[in-house]
Amino acid sequence: MRLSTFLTRFKEILKTINDMLLSARHPKRYLMFQRILVGCASLLLTATTYAETFTFRVLDENMLPLSMAVISAPGASKPAVHQDRIMDQVNVAFEPHVLLINQGDSVSFPNSDNMRHHVYSFSKPKPFEIKLYADRPEAPVDFNTPGIVVLGCNIHDTMIGYIYVSSTPQVTITDKNGVAQIQLDEAPSVLNVWHERHSLIESTQMELTGDALKSAKKSSNHYDIILPTAVAAKKPMQDHSQHGFGNSMRR
Repeated sequence: MRLSTFLTRFKEILKTINDMLLSARHPKRYLMFQRILVGCASLLLTATTYAETFTFRVLDENMLPLSMAVISAPGASKPAVHQDRIMDQVNVAFEPHVLLINQGDSVSFPNSDNMRHHVYSFSKPKPFEIKLYADRPEAPVDFNTPGIVVLGCNIHDTMIGYIYVSSTPQVTITDKNGVAQIQLDEAPSVLNVWHERHSLIESTQMELTGDALKSAKKSSNHYDIILPTAVAAKKPMQDHSQHGFGNSMRR
């Protein structure tokens, strides 16, 4: 039985007991059973806060680990606490290369290089521009729409970075071994996986449901996900307003 089903039935039983006690009108019995009810409620609270750790490993077609792959498990969850995040610029590169944030978070873009940068994005979730600057901009940028935001520098074309704005806190990013973990109340029924090399369109994600999810499941709480890699574009894309930018540099 799934945890959510158990909790629903348990709540129904507690309500039934409480209704019976209210209708009995025996003060002593009511007090005794009320204490039992409080104890059951405490157990329910403990069960509600219980979460199991699920491990995910993301691989390419050659069974090599893919780092910086984002995995999300859509579903009901507590709203995330908004935070201030940092996307730095170090050695003419965005650091981190992929920044995972929650919807509603703010991101600061300090410049740790000894040269100026001009950060911008044409991505639909958050088009913005921070014109030529050094050190730190005056204000952070708010990201209120979920999706993938591709970053570039108008001065240094090789600078490409990504901000993944998640609509759920049930999201994680893989390490150098292609491994990541999420705390979930029950086994996921849907998984979304994104990696910059998965598609020439930066917003494309791989969705796993049904048989595909069953095939990826290696044990009760471990999944191996094979993510196909997109073929690189032969020529750089010039029309950034339609295609985004940086896609042609993927391998």
